[in-house]
Amino acid sequence: MAEPKPPDSQYLLEMETELTQRYLKDDEQIDEARAQREMRIPAMYGADQKYSLVDVDPRDPDVSEESFQQTAMLTLERPKLMLEAGESDTAQTNASIREHWTMETLWECGTRSPGSDTMVDVTDAALNDGGGWTKILHNRDLWTRRYSLAAPRDSDTQDAYDEYDRATEDAKKQAGPPFSWIAVDPRQIYPDFSGGTVCEVLEATEVPERTTFRRHRLARDGNGNIVPEDLGQPQAHEGRTILPTSVFMLEHWDERWVTWMVAGRNFGNRQTGRIIKQFEHNYGFIPYDFAPGLWMHFWKNRKVGWGISQTKLWLVRYRQYLRAMHAQYVARDLLSPLVNYGESGAAPVIGNDGKPRDRDPGPLPGEIINLGPGRQLQKIDYSDAATLEKHMGLIDQAIRDLESPRVTTLSGMEGAGFAISQILSYSRTRFGPISHNLEQLLKSQTEKLWSLVENRVGEKVWVGYSGEYASGGYLGLGPDDLKRPVKIKWTVNQALPTDDLIKARYAHERLQAGTWGSDEAIEYLGDNPDEIRRSKHRDRIRQSPQYQQWLDSQVFMFAGRGDILGSAAQAQQIAEQAMPPGMPGAAPMGGLAPGVFEGGAPGAGGIPDLAALAAAPGGAGVQPPPAPAVMAGAAQATGGAPAAGPPVV
Repeated sequence: MAEPKPPDSQYLLEMETELTQRYLKDDEQIDEARAQREMRIPAMYGADQKYSLVDVDPRDPDVSEESFQQTAMLTLERPKLMLEAGESDTAQTNASIREHWTMETLWECGTRSPGSDTMVDVTDAALNDGGGWTKILHNRDLWTRRYSLAAPRDSDTQDAYDEYDRATEDAKKQAGPPFSWIAVDPRQIYPDFSGGTVCEVLEATEVPERTTFRRHRLARDGNGNIVPEDLGQPQAHEGRTILPTSVFMLEHWDERWVTWMVAGRNFGNRQTGRIIKQFEHNYGFIPYDFAPGLWMHFWKNRKVGWGISQTKLWLVRYRQYLRAMHAQYVARDLLSPLVNYGESGAAPVIGNDGKPRDRDPGPLPGEIINLGPGRQLQKIDYSDAATLEKHMGLIDQAIRDLESPRVTTLSGMEGAGFAISQILSYSRTRFGPISHNLEQLLKSQTEKLWSLVENRVGEKVWVGYSGEYASGGYLGLGPDDLKRPVKIKWTVNQALPTDDLIKARYAHERLQAGTWGSDEAIEYLGDNPDEIRRSKHRDRIRQSPQYQQWLDSQVFMFAGRGDILGSAAQAQQIAEQAMPPGMPGAAPMGGLAPGVFEGGAPGAGGIPDLAALAAAPGGAGVQPPPAPAVMAGAAQATGGAPAAGPPVV
């Protein structure tokens, strides 16, 4: 089968026309939802102006508030990655390192742009636009300094090779991972599906014309077509009188080629454009992934589903219209027109145009009016607004039934627990599909990230990390570290304040009932069993007498109070020597006292063995340590070089 040739400018322009028409309804849906979310639609939009007595505009913030709330609930905590790699310690350690490296790499690569967070952006789009898109790219330019280092020659010494390796790794650490993780605006992306998978993607981003032309050395000819700068001409007299101020940057990806093109309209309103960059990316995949929002099974070839507010969007618009009409109702009652009852023999006042001149609209507030005999002013007796208010109540209730529930009152622990369980149940059933779609997107982007390390970078990639597996504040993985097969599982959690408590109680009850092991419970709570086991062993070691004694010595040493240790040693020795032979802790005849180092016989200024004294009363029954350890301990106690102790755990 022949390989597809690279796309030319005509192909991309025709593709833009075709895909924008195909996704026209999706784009209109996104625009309508965003207009309501940004509260850009007037409350009385489309109403006849004759119904407007006062200029009020009570726009409804319900959609905006829910979108912010639900996005925050899904993004306050970072998603967690868990890799299943088998039962061996080596496999689990490798999986733990890959987990932390992958998460830190994605978060760093997704937050490089100021004010941008890819995970927050894609979650917001999935929840509120109906679909989120991201792409993972190899950004070779980030390693410019690393690639500028001159490699040693064959004739150079081993020291030169070592220095080159050190400089290379330092440059990579300072630059960070050479990737970009980007959230794509669903309004600007136009995918082409084949067999249920994305086979081509076109992004169309509106950019300023002047700066874009200057950056890419472009111009317009006499007819307004986009041409190289050297071929640019002044606008023809018969051309458009209003010059365009913006153009579109088209970014096109297929399985082999990536192309950037500047496109727009000429003075005859026909498409024009020019390719500015094109090359074979050699990724082996298209770097985009899709996380739908609320989805219906019969939807095909769509770039977005529904956002969480789509079902109540029109009800919210209707409610803000009713509120505006209610405000007009109130204004009518406060500023009711007056009717003048009674006959008046006065002739109408004639204006300069020969027609009766309009009378004053009515009395001013606080004005005293003196009417003639037999005349009176009265308000028009309108019916009250009970019908309108009842209808508004029905709409309010309909919207409440569609929005996320909230705990508004707590009348005791039982009521609170029931309300909380209802909220958790609703959140899981309503937003669970969106969370699963985001997890699937993260899984696919993770696989593509690893593939880029293996097939594009080809060497170790470092990321800043301060956890257990860090080396000098960095965590590094190379192609060989990613070859072991693992099962990828991402978890996107909703950060409800009571969710963790309920999950912890559930896990502990199953542990006590014997229906779960510790690994299952730890994984359910979102942690790594391998890391929790090591952490528990560290806690056990910290509680041991040996560690406590060593820690005490370190504290005294750092405080500069070695004299306290010396005084304690002498007091212990005097107390033991004063005890009669045969008593616990007393020195045996012709030998060393229990708990006294070798070389510290009675009367010779021996140093107490703190480990032996802690193990048994008076150190009875504990064998003395070897001579080297004794000398080191004695040096420490008498102000010499500190003894070597166990490493800090």
